[in-house]
Amino acid sequence: MIPVKRTRRFVRVSALLGVVTCVAAACGGASHSASTRVATAPTIAAPATTVSVPARVAKRPKHAAPTTTTPTTIRRSTRTTASPTTPHNSSTTHVIAAVPAGGAAGVPIPASTGAPSNSGSPTSVKPFDPSQHIDLSGTPGVTPEQQHAAEALLRDSLRDLPRFASQSTAYAAGYRTIGDAITGDEHWVNWAYAKDSTILDSKHPESLVYDTRKPGHPVLEAAMFMFPPGSKFTDIPAVYRNGLMQFHVHNDICFAQTNDPLQKVFAGLRNSNGDCPSGTTLAGNVPMIHAWIVKNPCGPFAALSGIAAGQVPAGQNPNCDTAHAGVL
Repeated sequence: MIPVKRTRRFVRVSALLGVVTCVAAACGGASHSASTRVATAPTIAAPATTVSVPARVAKRPKHAAPTTTTPTTIRRSTRTTASPTTPHNSSTTHVIAAVPAGGAAGVPIPASTGAPSNSGSPTSVKPFDPSQHIDLSGTPGVTPEQQHAAEALLRDSLRDLPRFASQSTAYAAGYRTIGDAITGDEHWVNWAYAKDSTILDSKHPESLVYDTRKPGHPVLEAAMFMFPPGSKFTDIPAVYRNGLMQFHVHNDICFAQTNDPLQKVFAGLRNSNGDCPSGTTLAGNVPMIHAWIVKNPCGPFAALSGIAAGQVPAGQNPNCDTAHAGVL
């Protein structure tokens, strides 16, 4: 790749000599790798107090599983005119979609509708930098409404997730590790949130992801938002079905219940017959997406890569958004 500054100087010199010069460059990115090895879930003492929830947020169920796992309605409140300094009580646009009972993931996502936000290939795209203004413009085919919805989810995540920086705080709030710290990206799941009908709620994400590459120093790096049981790709509201946000499922991961009623741990993959090991169950075959609060080489909504990394809709390839990739 030719650095930008050198390229500019080279073009100026070429212009003086009357030579037409064409420079083509390509860049790529790689996301975190994963492994199927399982680490023993750490024992973390719960703090004396639990995390408080602002009064304006609809109450979540307590940690106990709800009486029914068949959701009827999902809601996501999305700011469409937000900026880094937008007040928390700004006007909102509500997206409501029905979730039918049952159904399997893996259905192709219909093409998004609406006029694209730009024409032709973008000439300049701002890389994702969590410390700067969030600007996800420049993706062909993405409508202004879809861009704003993606930006709002990312801004909300950057604002709300840091309160879970400590795993002790996450534990007190009902999150439990699934035992995958050895992969370098440890997932803590609140299974009560994973079963309710609220989606894409940055104050109550279904899962928290910690970077565990430095032993003893886990760093909160992302949320993983999950749809309720029985959901499929076509249940994702159209405003979130776009080239910026690619959801995925895990149709092969098996979990085992522990002695802690709030904790399930990774217990392997389904066999060639599609069965989980005895005593384990399939949990994860629903649409989900990461929202990174740190720079990621495949963009702010990148999925993990490698074994057990998940499956994208039929007919699609895993997306690596290098245009909005943060420079690490």
